[in-house]
Amino acid sequence: MTHKNIVWNSSYELGIEDIDYQHHFFLNLINRLSDELLKVEDANYKRALISELNAYARFHFISEENMMQREGYPKLQEHRELHRELIDQLSIRQNMLMLRASEKEADEIIDFLVNWFLSHTNHEDRLFADYLHGRKAEPAWDSSGC
Repeated sequence: MTHKNIVWNSSYELGIEDIDYQHHFFLNLINRLSDELLKVEDANYKRALISELNAYARFHFISEENMMQREGYPKLQEHRELHRELIDQLSIRQNMLMLRASEKEADEIIDFLVNWFLSHTNHEDRLFADYLHGRKAEPAWDSSGC
């Protein structure tokens, strides 16, 4: 099965420069994985592709969580748990792909990543963006009473 790459569009942007940049790169990695996973025979290269994506996901999650912690995001723990679940699910699918090396497992890992990216970015990460933008829109307290 051939997957159609996801084209980055402005609806994925949250208005948080670092996160938007990282999401764009993450999407590029998913697209590259989708392009190459079914084309190549080299199991070591497939493993390296998934390891690259896994490592980047971990980096991105830590970066995002640090930003959330700095901003006092009240749903940080729930968000952190969602990140942990993604890494767990990605590791399970990576192992299945390496064990079976079938097109079915390749399709499943790509479908999982695409679905996760779209739903997590457009829902969970948007909640943080709304929180952050709402906080920045609040007027600063003037201690003079004005």
